[in-house]
Amino acid sequence: MQAAERKPDRATIPVSQNVKKRVLSLKRGNQTYDDVLIRMLDTIAVGEKEREQGVVFLYEVPILDEIKNLKNPIPLKIVIDENNSLILVNNGYSILVVCNNLVEGLQEAALQFADDFMDCTDNSLPTTQDARELGEKLRGSVWL
Repeated sequence: MQAAERKPDRATIPVSQNVKKRVLSLKRGNQTYDDVLIRMLDTIAVGEKEREQGVVFLYEVPILDEIKNLKNPIPLKIVIDENNSLILVNNGYSILVVCNNLVEGLQEAALQFADDFMDCTDNSLPTTQDARELGEKLRGSVWL
């Protein structure tokens, strides 16, 4: 009876060849379909949760003069201040940008990520425990 109550670990869902190819194109490294679909669902959930304030996503960052994809998009909340400037913020990644447009803001957010990455992952620099933890988080966020 216990076996009948157990849910299967895997499910089969019919999708078109086009959708399958698109999902496959999003796989990086040794990611599974589960990994890709979870990332997609998490991205949608953040966008829906933050809808009333607005949210954009950072997908790539410059690391060592090379554009690197992020393993998971980083959500940046959008706040419009009284001067109509945009403020992009993600506390988990210590990103805070004040800008006039989204293109400029996303570029600045990527540069902040890259600066923190270089500072917090450089073993020759003295760092605090918080900086080391942020460095590990940043390193784990990028496809190197």
